Amino acid sequence: MFLPQSLSFVARWRFARLLVSACLLLFSFFLLSCSGLNFSGGGGSTTPTPKPKPSLVALTDLHWCNKPFIVFRDLHAPVTVTSTASTATATAIASATATTGGTPNATSTASPTPSTSGPPTTITDWSQVEPYLGFSVFLPKTLPARTCLVSASGTVHDPTFGGNLIIGYLLPDGSPLSFSEAPLRSNSRDFQCTSSPSGTAPQNPVTPGVKPSPTQAPILICTGAKDNTNVVFSLRGNETSLKQFFDALQPGINWVPAA
Repeated sequence: MFLPQSLSFVARWRFARLLVSACLLLFSFFLLSCSGLNFSGGGGSTTPTPKPKPSLVALTDLHWCNKPFIVFRDLHAPVTVTSTASTATATAIASATATTGGTPNATSTASPTPSTSGPPTTITDWSQVEPYLGFSVFLPKTLPARTCLVSASGTVHDPTFGGNLIIGYLLPDGSPLSFSEAPLRSNSRDFQCTSSPSGTAPQNPVTPGVKPSPTQAPILICTGAKDNTNVVFSLRGNETSLKQFFDALQPGINWVPAA
């Protein structure tokens, strides 16, 4: 009787130990699942990695969207025209005066040399445009990487308005950014934004591979004064963020892409 009882005790002890081991194993798996550990890639947290902010680059480090396009019209290139007859008359009068010592009468005095304006000319070199604009150009120091420059155009020596500048960019998400600047001719220096009327804001194709968000902010047209310059720009955003963008604009920024 003693031997069977001993065997039964040993069997029960082994079964109890096996049951405890199984419980400990299940408990360990439960702890691992709650802790978020994973052994597929060497361990780590499941906390999502924040998306990096888009890098900003200087305007000269951007590239052209297509071919370089800088075209300015010089509307008042002065050209002096001297009449041959007037020159001959003035020479004859001077010679007669020197010979006789007299003073020519008013009716014989040569007419003034007329001057006129030549036809408009085209300038494609920004360095030849900037000194004749008549105002300081204000631009952002940086823009998001992968922004491209669409075009730059304007006029100089306009007899009515002076000069003006228009620059257009295409941002990485396909949104347009454009500037229109001219000499300040108003006493109002208030900053204000209005919604872009349909069809008046620059429409650019979306950057390949970038899907526009259905909840994008509207394009606003904002205007304000900085020093002697009236600045008008259009950009997606709200008036608060666009006011911050406007305040950060600076004069003397090099903007022509280096490459």
